[in-house]
Amino acid sequence: MDRDQAADAAPARILIVEDVAADAELVLHELQRSGLAFTHRHVQTEGALRDALRSFVPHIVLSDHSLPQFNASDALRVVRQEAPTTPVIIVTGSLDEETAAEYMKAGAADYIVKHRLQRLGPAVRRALALRRAFADAARADAARTRSEQRFRKLVEYSSDVITLLDAAGRIIYTTQALRPTLGYEHGELMGHDVFALVHPDDLANAVALFQAVEASRQSVVRGALRARHKDGSWRDLEVVGANHLDDPVVNAIVVNYRDVSDRKRAEAALRALEEQHRQAQKMEAVGRLASGVAHDFNNLLTAILGSTDLLLEELAADHPGRLEAEETRKAALRAADLTRQLLAFSRQQVLAPQVLDINEVVTHVDKMLRRVIGEQIELRIVQAADLGAARADAGQLEQVLLNLAVNARDAMPRGGRLTIETANADLDDTYAAAHAVVAPGRYVMFAVSDTGTGMNAETQTRLFEPFFTTKEKGKGTGLGLATVYGIVKQSGGHIWVYSEPGQGTTMKVYLPRVEEAIEPITAPARPSGPLRGSETILIVEDQDEVRNLTRRLLEARGYRVLVAASGADALRIADQEAGRIDLLLTDVIMPGMSGREVALLLGPARPHMRVLFVSGYTDDSIVHHGVLDPGVAFLQKPFTSQTLAQKVREVLDAPRDP
Repeated sequence: MDRDQAADAAPARILIVEDVAADAELVLHELQRSGLAFTHRHVQTEGALRDALRSFVPHIVLSDHSLPQFNASDALRVVRQEAPTTPVIIVTGSLDEETAAEYMKAGAADYIVKHRLQRLGPAVRRALALRRAFADAARADAARTRSEQRFRKLVEYSSDVITLLDAAGRIIYTTQALRPTLGYEHGELMGHDVFALVHPDDLANAVALFQAVEASRQSVVRGALRARHKDGSWRDLEVVGANHLDDPVVNAIVVNYRDVSDRKRAEAALRALEEQHRQAQKMEAVGRLASGVAHDFNNLLTAILGSTDLLLEELAADHPGRLEAEETRKAALRAADLTRQLLAFSRQQVLAPQVLDINEVVTHVDKMLRRVIGEQIELRIVQAADLGAARADAGQLEQVLLNLAVNARDAMPRGGRLTIETANADLDDTYAAAHAVVAPGRYVMFAVSDTGTGMNAETQTRLFEPFFTTKEKGKGTGLGLATVYGIVKQSGGHIWVYSEPGQGTTMKVYLPRVEEAIEPITAPARPSGPLRGSETILIVEDQDEVRNLTRRLLEARGYRVLVAASGADALRIADQEAGRIDLLLTDVIMPGMSGREVALLLGPARPHMRVLFVSGYTDDSIVHHGVLDPGVAFLQKPFTSQTLAQKVREVLDAPRDP
C-alpha cells in the first residue's frame, strides 16, 4: 500500500470553513451521527484556510456560503489553487437557485441546506468515494505513463517497415514488412515516387517532412501521414526519417514507419467513452442539485397553492381580489410543473410502470402530437409489427414523445417532416463498448426524427442539461429534454442523439425488452362520491406552513384533524387519542424519524388505520428505483386542495384486503 492509499484508508480529514461556532458544532454532530470516521479542523479566514490546506491536507472541505471576510466562492477558488482534487461541499442556511447552480458550475461537489443536514453524511461519503476514484485513476494514469515511457525507450527507432529513398524521393529498397503493412510485395514499389502513395490532404505535410529530413544531418525527423494500401484504403502511419545520403554504405534517406490505424481508432473510441463518462458524472451532480432544489420548492408551492385554494373558496365570483388570487394559483401551478420537470431529470419521480406495447403508447398520443406540431409539419409514424414489450410508465413515455416532438417542431420553423419509428433492437458487445453506460442485450427502440436545423457537436454534449437551451430568451425553459433524459434513465433505458447542422436530428430511445404479457393502458380511477368526510386524520409534517395548511384544507371538508410536527410527537398524540384514527397522512422525509417509521410504529396498535405518504422527494423507504412498494399510497407535493381531497377519499374508500 503506497502513501496515498494508506491516507485513503485512514479516518477522513474534514476541514470546516464556518464563522459561527454553533453551526460548526451542528455539522460535526451530524457527521458523527452518520457514523463517519473522521478528524477535523475549523477555520474562519482565507489565510487560515490556505494554511490548513497545506498542513492538515484535508480529504474534503465543508464551506459556509457567507463569511465576514470572504464567501464560499473565495473558498472554492483557494481550494482549486492549493488542492485542486479536494472536493468542496457548500453548507449554508439558505441559498437561491441561481447561486447554487453557479457554485456547482464552479466545481462544488454538492450543496446542503442547514435545516436538512441529514443529507450531509451521505453527501460527504459520495464526495470522498469520488475523490478516491479520481486518486485511483490518477495513480493508474501515472503507472501507465511510466510504462509507456519505458516502452518508447525500448522501441524508439524500431518500426514495422524500413524504406530507403534516393534524393528525389524514389523508393530504392523496402523490407519484407511492407506486405502486411501496405499490401505490396517486396520489390513491387522499386523506383516508384513515394509521394504517389500519400493521401492528397497529407501531401504538403509529407513534402515538408522530406525536406526537413534532407536538411538534417545529425537527428531524426518524425511525422504522421496517411498512405494508400494496395486495396485502396488509407492507413495511418507514424514516420521516422533520417538523412544518411552522406553515408557511403547506406547512401539513402532512411524512413521507418508503422501502421497505427487501429491505435488511432482505439484512441478515438477511448476519448469518446471518457467524454461519455464525464458527461454522465456531470449530469449526476446537476441532478442531485436539481432534486434538492425541487424538494424545497415543493414545500413552498404546497403552501401557496393550498392557501390560494382556501382563499378562492371564500371569495365571491365578483370579488375584486379573485382575479389576483386566480393568477397567483396559475403561477404556482406553472412553478409546480417546473419542479416536476426537475424531479424527472434527477430521476426522483414516483413511477407506475407496467408492461407496455410502445406502439399503443404512440397511437394513444398521436392526436395530441398532431395538434402540438401544427399543420405545416407532416407527421409520419412507422411501427414495427413484431415489436417486443417494455416495462415503463405509460404517462411518462407519452411525456417523452410530446417533449421530443415539441423540440423537433421548434427546429422546423418553416415546416418539415417529423417521423416516429418503433423497432426491436439487439445491442451487441461492440455497440456497448462504444457507449459507456449501455449493457448488451435486447431492447425496444423508438426514434423521433426531424428534417430541421440540426445541431453541432458542442450543442449535443449539453443537450440534456437542465436550463440549457439554444432558443431565444422567453421561448423555452431548457427543461424539456432534461425531463426526457430523466424519465428514460429512471425507466432503465438510454437515449442517444444523432445530428448534424442542416441535416436534421434523430433521437433514439432504447428500453429493455421484457417477455411478460402486455397490460392495457388504463386511466387511474377517481372517487365518484363527494370529496368530504368526518373521519379522524393524523397529519405528521415537520414544515409548519405545510402542516397548518393541510389541516385547514381537511377541516374545511369536514374531517377531524390531529397534527404532529415530528414522528415522536405523532407517537405521543396517537397514544393519548382514545378514539379511532382513520388515516395517517405523513411526510416521508423528516428529521429524526421518517414517515415510514411512524407508520410502522403506529400500525400494530391501530390495524384499521390507513396510511397516505406525502413528499416532494422520493425516498428508499417507500420506493425502490422510483417505483412505489406494493400497496403504498403516495401523494406528490405540491398538491392542490382538489388533489388532496381526491387522494384522501381514494385511500379511505379503498377496499380492504380480505
